[in-house]
Amino acid sequence: MGKFSGILLCTDLDDTLLTTDKKISDNNRRAIDYFKSEGGLFTFATGRVPHGAKLMLEYINPNAPMVCFNGAGIYDFAKDKLVWAAHLDKDAVKVLEFVEELFPQAGIEVCSADKIYFAKMNHLVWEHKTIEHFPDLFADYHDITEPWSKVLFMTEPETVPLVKEALLNSEFADKYSFVRSSPNYYELLPKGASKGGGLIELARILGIPREKTIGVGDNENDLTLVQMAGAGVAVANAVDMVKRAADYITVDNNSSAIAAVIRAVEDGKIKL
Repeated sequence: MGKFSGILLCTDLDDTLLTTDKKISDNNRRAIDYFKSEGGLFTFATGRVPHGAKLMLEYINPNAPMVCFNGAGIYDFAKDKLVWAAHLDKDAVKVLEFVEELFPQAGIEVCSADKIYFAKMNHLVWEHKTIEHFPDLFADYHDITEPWSKVLFMTEPETVPLVKEALLNSEFADKYSFVRSSPNYYELLPKGASKGGGLIELARILGIPREKTIGVGDNENDLTLVQMAGAGVAVANAVDMVKRAADYITVDNNSSAIAAVIRAVEDGKIKL
């Protein structure tokens, strides 16, 4: 039995585990390896699709399944498949029509279990596709018949609050979940889907009590991850709502935050 046995550490990627330039520090890598060697279970809780998150395996290897799609799925790296998933219903197409009519400049991506469809292009969609090395897969969203895991609306930061306001005051507000996942992204999710809910489901699958879970994040889409974990941690660069919800605030994402969290657990500053 190692000193971290029975503990599940689940971290957001962008601006939490990853530095601003999308790298993982050597200190974080060493600390995560140490955490795992002492019996800890480490993984990601991300808005990314499995294909995008797999790029991280070049730098770090989780030893537990990953919460993906902002909580709408749990992906097992070892089995190379989703082991749990929620999906949008067929009426979700009406949400896309609604947004496209009000905000014709917004880009739209539709995510299924293993694909990202580029349904409406703008410069933000092109940038996302290029950075993540996604294959060319262009389609009218009306023609995408496989189950949808989530949808991203991509627009300028000043427009995202307008998209949010429109959707939360629409007929769709009570039928689906919505979350801002970056300055440029607003997401449509299955009702009730969240990173926190994904963490609880993952803990159930692994047989880990909720009080032995740690959730670390920075942005609005990490709020439930921090709220619902046994120990919720905000990085120093987190938005205010996440900091207010946190049990513990650590260093910023450019200062090896996950290494600092692991030290805090070892030193008893984070109590489980």
